[in-house]
Amino acid sequence: MTARYFHGGFPGMEPGDRILPPDVTGTERRLSSYAAVLGGPAYAARTDVVYLTTDRQVAKAYAAFYPDGALYEVLPEDTVEADPDCRTPGLSIQCPAALVVAVTDPVVLFRSRTPERWLRMLAGTVPV
Repeated sequence: MTARYFHGGFPGMEPGDRILPPDVTGTERRLSSYAAVLGGPAYAARTDVVYLTTDRQVAKAYAAFYPDGALYEVLPEDTVEADPDCRTPGLSIQCPAALVVAVTDPVVLFRSRTPERWLRMLAGTVPV
């Protein structure tokens, strides 16, 4: 069985759209910038890849980083690598780009919108 991958992020994408890394899009709104500020390792601040996960709830936490962020089911493109930040094997990957195959949730909202809370959610110390 092939893994299903999800990506949470910028709203308004449609099936067939490509998710590209910050180096290509120029976006400043990314969790890697907070990881750098909070003293995370250099690989946590990569801007040449996109991150995908096999867990919808993890992707929802990333989607909440954007105002009215969205949750997408995606297919990774090109070379896939394990995300070195992730302690759970197979949960998170990084790749050069991804293809949107479905809009799973067009608007994802969380009560708290502080980046520190999202980072704690992603680390598993705060329930989603």
